[in-house]
Amino acid sequence: MHPLATKKISRALAAVVLAAAAGHAATAIALEPTAMVVEFYSAYLNNYFTTASSAEIAALDAPTSGWVRTGSTWGAWANAADNPAAVPVCRFSGKPLIGPITSFYTADPSECAQFTQSPAWNYSGIAFYVEPLQAGACKAGTTPVLRSYDPGSKPVVANYRYTIDATAYQRMAPPATLQGAVMCSTLSAAQIQADAVRLLEQATFGPNDSQIAHVVAVGTQAFLNEQYAAPASAYPALKYVPFGQAATFCPTDPDPQCQRDYYSLFLLQNAFFTNALTGSDQLRQRVAFALSQILVTSGLDVNVAYGMGKYQQIFLDYAFGNYEDILTRVTLSSVMGDYLNMVNNDKPSGTVQPNENYAREFNQLFSIGVVQLNLDGTPKLDASGVPIPSYSQDEVEGFAHVFTGWTYPLLPGGTQRTHNPKNFLGDMVPVDTNHDRAAKLLLNGVTLPAGGSITADLTAAIHNAFMHPNVGPFIGKQLIQKLVTGDPTPQYVSRVAAVFNNNGAGVRGDMRAVVNAILTDPEARGPVKIDPGYGKLREPVLFMTGAARALATQSDGVYFGQQSSQLGQRLFYSPSVFNYYPPTYVLPDTTRLAPEFAIANSTTAINRYNVTNTLAFGTIAPLSTLPGAIGTIPDWTALSALAADANAMLDRLNLIMLHGTMSAAMRTSIVTAINAIPATTTANLLSRAKTAFYLVASSAQYQVER
Repeated sequence: MHPLATKKISRALAAVVLAAAAGHAATAIALEPTAMVVEFYSAYLNNYFTTASSAEIAALDAPTSGWVRTGSTWGAWANAADNPAAVPVCRFSGKPLIGPITSFYTADPSECAQFTQSPAWNYSGIAFYVEPLQAGACKAGTTPVLRSYDPGSKPVVANYRYTIDATAYQRMAPPATLQGAVMCSTLSAAQIQADAVRLLEQATFGPNDSQIAHVVAVGTQAFLNEQYAAPASAYPALKYVPFGQAATFCPTDPDPQCQRDYYSLFLLQNAFFTNALTGSDQLRQRVAFALSQILVTSGLDVNVAYGMGKYQQIFLDYAFGNYEDILTRVTLSSVMGDYLNMVNNDKPSGTVQPNENYAREFNQLFSIGVVQLNLDGTPKLDASGVPIPSYSQDEVEGFAHVFTGWTYPLLPGGTQRTHNPKNFLGDMVPVDTNHDRAAKLLLNGVTLPAGGSITADLTAAIHNAFMHPNVGPFIGKQLIQKLVTGDPTPQYVSRVAAVFNNNGAGVRGDMRAVVNAILTDPEARGPVKIDPGYGKLREPVLFMTGAARALATQSDGVYFGQQSSQLGQRLFYSPSVFNYYPPTYVLPDTTRLAPEFAIANSTTAINRYNVTNTLAFGTIAPLSTLPGAIGTIPDWTALSALAADANAMLDRLNLIMLHGTMSAAMRTSIVTAINAIPATTTANLLSRAKTAFYLVASSAQYQVER
């Protein structure tokens, strides 16, 4: 659009606003916002325009206008009488007249007076009404409207933006200045529901109808508090079997499926999925699953079920504990000791030197990472712009010497040796005589003095790493990626890392406080997310559980355990200590971090369709060789009851699976497919329900969680 045309539209739209302001009529107090503020963008002008005027919106929605919606919308009040607590919002249009439209909105009377007197601005009248900030914050039921100002390269391209999306706000690049919250937007019931669903996607293995209603009723923090207090799930106590002896042990065992049940992680996978689908401690399980992908062991090396069960239980037990305790439990675990060679790690003798494997991964993956970090997770750089390493080979050797002298726990009736026989019945045990007592270099120039005991050295070394300033941003960022979004802003990371460093009561590493900070952060919450890089691909496990929970599916877990391998995430069988996918993976042809896309390819994409198709249209029968097996049984009752009305059925799926983000094009396409099936019989209604579910669950809009 040419600037002269923009000038004419600006004058015309300003007239509409003034007329509307003059004609406000008193109405009854509304429960819902009575005005919707919409943002548009002009690529020709590189300019944003925000309005609540229906006439302006209609004009800018016209195909020939040169403007497109950004997706940013937020609620307000059309009339003062709609809400006695509301205050007027003054609107101004920028000068010069020939140039892009730039509008300024303020609910601050002093700003309104200031801009009214400014020769650079035209007063357009009262645009709408909002709830005011109270001591800089917004009350419950409202959300902050954030304002930024981009001065541009010259006055005619100056631009103000208004959004309730905290991530989009933080991404606004210099020379834009972030001016913070300037007013409060009233949330509609649909927006409150949308945020409740988003919270459940982040804090559970998938939303369901009852939990959505509950979160809406009690609010985010009350729901999280309930989850912290929920009784913890547990993996089953699985039978001890001698490692690597299936061929000789199983013929003597009464279980005809001995090799499957005890020498693979089959039963453990089943327990994981049944807990994920039905357990009340959903958040604990989600955090435990996230931690298991940071402090990784794998069934490719430790494939006895009883051992891996004990290791995975650590994360359920300590999900809301302290990260230093998690590091200690993981370090002492005989499963981790076996996996990364800390067990039977001997003190120096002749040409034999301690194994460095666990020492290296303890620093690189479990605590501080390879480069020094700022609080916001960005690397610290030297004078040449090169990231500064967080440790050197000398520190690796120091930790390797700390981690000497530990062996497997004693078998019942056994006699303590320097190297006990392999088993995973408990933590590793110390053999002080096999521990290196020399001085050891740790992080930040700290040296452990010579003569320390094996347990004192280990405690000191773990504490030394735990206190390193990298841990908060390094671990915090990965937890954000696992729970909320794959490419968090530095500001988000910084806020979470600050809570890791101090929970408000002087405690460092408080996991409950960290998780709470992640899930209540402004970038996690909110009804609308317009930043194009926000969100994440649903990793295979969460893709399956989310779809299953949407249908109130009952399952023994077998099917999902089998299919996790087909989707590229064979549960508990990580291909390496680096997890199924790295947290640093960048989506090709972008600069965006998108970790889960590292395991997405044409084969796994097709298999996602196959899994969804089987869940929707197939029969997943119980395994005859598994006692108590029930197979996998979706419940189609709720969806079938709506199936006669395609739009009503899609409204439910749109809420529970997409938190209200279904595009008009997607809805039209699915409605057409559903209505091709006559709603004439019970069987047809079921078919319509299954078709709708399949098309939503297999869509890109569902698979990428935003």
